[in-house]
Amino acid sequence: MSQASQIDIERTDFLFDTEELHALADGGLIRKALRHAHDNRVTRVAFSQGELLANVEDEDSEEQMDVALGYDADGNLWSSCECSAESDICVHAVAALLAFSTASDKEATLSDALEAAIEDRVKRGRAEVRAEPLSGEPWFGTWRARSVAAAGSHFQSSYQVQIRSLTRRANHCTCPDFATNQLGTCKHIEAVLHRIGKRKDFAQVKHQPPPMPYVYLDWDGDDAPRIRLYRGTEIAAGLSPLLDQYFDNAGAFIGRLPDDFLRFAEESGDGESLLIGDDALGFARRIADDAARELRVRDIGQRMRDSGGRLPDIRARLYPYQVEGVAFLAGRGRALLADDMGLGKTLQAIAAAYWLHRQDAVEKVLIVCPASLKFQWAREIERFTGATAHLVQGPVSARSVQYRKGPGFYVINYELVLRDLSPINETLAPDLLILDEAQRIKNWRTKIATAIKRIPSRYAFVLSGTPLENRLEDLYSLMQVVDSRVLGPLWRYLVDFHITDERGKVLGYRNLSELRQRLKPVMLRRDRALVRDQLPDRVEQRRDVSMSPKQAEIHDEAVTAAARYAKILKRRPLTPVEQNRMMAALQRARMACNAAGLVDKKTEGSPKLDELESILEETCQLAGLKAVIFSQWARMGEMVELLVRRMGLGWVRLHGDVPSAKRGDLMDRFRDDDTCQAFISTDAGGTGLNLQSASVLVNLDIPWNPAVLDQRVARVHRLGQKNKVQVLHLVAPDSYEEHVLGLLQGKRDLFDNVVDLDAGEDVVGVSKRLAEVLAEDLAGVEEESEASAPGDQVTPAEEDTPSHPKQPEPAVAPVHPIPPGTEDGDIAEEVQRCVLSLQQDLGP
Repeated sequence: MSQASQIDIERTDFLFDTEELHALADGGLIRKALRHAHDNRVTRVAFSQGELLANVEDEDSEEQMDVALGYDADGNLWSSCECSAESDICVHAVAALLAFSTASDKEATLSDALEAAIEDRVKRGRAEVRAEPLSGEPWFGTWRARSVAAAGSHFQSSYQVQIRSLTRRANHCTCPDFATNQLGTCKHIEAVLHRIGKRKDFAQVKHQPPPMPYVYLDWDGDDAPRIRLYRGTEIAAGLSPLLDQYFDNAGAFIGRLPDDFLRFAEESGDGESLLIGDDALGFARRIADDAARELRVRDIGQRMRDSGGRLPDIRARLYPYQVEGVAFLAGRGRALLADDMGLGKTLQAIAAAYWLHRQDAVEKVLIVCPASLKFQWAREIERFTGATAHLVQGPVSARSVQYRKGPGFYVINYELVLRDLSPINETLAPDLLILDEAQRIKNWRTKIATAIKRIPSRYAFVLSGTPLENRLEDLYSLMQVVDSRVLGPLWRYLVDFHITDERGKVLGYRNLSELRQRLKPVMLRRDRALVRDQLPDRVEQRRDVSMSPKQAEIHDEAVTAAARYAKILKRRPLTPVEQNRMMAALQRARMACNAAGLVDKKTEGSPKLDELESILEETCQLAGLKAVIFSQWARMGEMVELLVRRMGLGWVRLHGDVPSAKRGDLMDRFRDDDTCQAFISTDAGGTGLNLQSASVLVNLDIPWNPAVLDQRVARVHRLGQKNKVQVLHLVAPDSYEEHVLGLLQGKRDLFDNVVDLDAGEDVVGVSKRLAEVLAEDLAGVEEESEASAPGDQVTPAEEDTPSHPKQPEPAVAPVHPIPPGTEDGDIAEEVQRCVLSLQQDLGP
């Protein structure tokens, strides 16, 4: 007989709040359990016959642990686990409790999404936040709340909560989530309310009136947000006439925003008899600021046009569209410049920075860019202004000194932001933040993206020719840096603009006209049509190059292995170990499309190298042209180098190990030396390089991201190019690579209908992506594999059984987070996107 069967156990008996969890285990174990839960290591959790059953992948051993929890006849919690922990409750059991408490279904309707978003804050407040009172009464007081951060977290903060009501969403918190989520609550507020709700006298204090009336920003209504007054019962003498002048009987503000409310705030006194919430006051001030910025953009643009496109301190005459861009950046202060590649975003940002320097006392400018572009930014700053930029680099001790050099431009790469956030904020304290190639932070979940958003600069210029690469969430992350209010909270953004099925799978995007209108005040986009008459023709051609038998063997085996994990994804999210194994399989499939030697390290040559040799004979040796050859794989570049050596061509090769300081020399040699006809590059050269001296571009492989492909082409076909450009894509037919090529057009359709503010489509469907290719097209491959070799299959855990045997290892290559031969881990990042795409597309 089950232990739980002796007493009546409900699902709610396994919902533990923060204090209850700390009564079970110490803080270190809880933080480690949080990390297990957040990393999807809890692969199964279910309530069955009075017990909580789970499977948890151990972080250290990477083994699946069977976990069970229940209550004995005396009502005491018990747990069992396959691990060897000596404590009464182990990290796997606590992770199971955390996963169970936060599990919830997601619905697509606005009302359900609102309810789910609030419920999520309620659950997280109970499980993740600790609160303590600072002053006042429970129904009208100030509290401090802090998150119980997972072990290893870089960011831990405490926030102040103002409780105004125990019955309505009228409270306030200083956390970033409260400022943007449009819910009127957050996990910190809910944690405080939960703490107050556990008081023995809660029934008596719940309906106590506040000691004074208060004004707040109300998000609970069809006309939200609305500034509202709660009068209460205690109103100071002489205050009632003022309140009646500005608020109706229901408490709604009836004056004009923002002027009348700001006037009311001044007339209301010192705050001793009336509390005006920071949320309401901030809302009115933002409206005033937005109107002022529009006037400022027009004024700056007119002043620049009157000067004929010349600005003080800028050694260049700006084109009319660049004048518009500079005025937009300087006038808005925080904006996204999404001009197409080759239109001079760098110059516009530098000019706008100098305008703010002269007009608004901007002294310190922090430029964050890919490492490959740091020296190019330094050269452009010196070229256009004569100033010397401070390049932040070297060990920690050296960098800490470099941030103390006073006013000027500081250039760092994205990775350093995470390591140097404290000196950036405390020592440098930049007035202006410029993000170049800002699509690097398109995933808001990454630590680097989080760190970027914690730089509190007055102004921010976000530069990206591809602000939206794969899905609408890419754009959302960038706008969090510009102005998080524009697109609203993520829960509302997903509902307003996504079309989903009953499982939450994204089928398409809607209301794009509304999205374009929201973006218009803060995003400026111009395409290459502005300079089309200054560019030569461009011809693109696909050349199919079949794989050798050895390539096909490696490719098919890897695709089969990846399909097995796609099948698991139909049931549940992948664990980190499973993600790594899937990455290894997809990496091998992609590499095999180029050459078998990229995988087995011994096979020489490939059909693509043979095709490249023919192309170089025709274009370089016979016609005397210069060619750029791109491949994702550094090892493939080595093979190309051997080929051009044998052919007697002059060459240079750029890859991730080439120091940034030496990359300019490679470009100079390729441009100036007539005997140097081949520029061999990985995608380390996909951004920031000017290679107009070439007139042939060969892509040996097709990146999954259309923006990466466009960046390769834009290195050659850009302003300054005088010759007709020939672009050749070498594609392995009937392969993973060919599937990828078919996905690009759908992604471009989404980009065009969001970023182009003159676009006409309001609804765009989602093209068949890699996730669906693996889940559907390759499902047959997995089924055939199961039928022919059942002993080799990976058997996912069955959801309806309480325990599972250890799973056999799949037949894939050893897992490396960044496998040998990749360029700076770019392919690992790409495949990680594949995995996330699969998880979202296939649902839980």
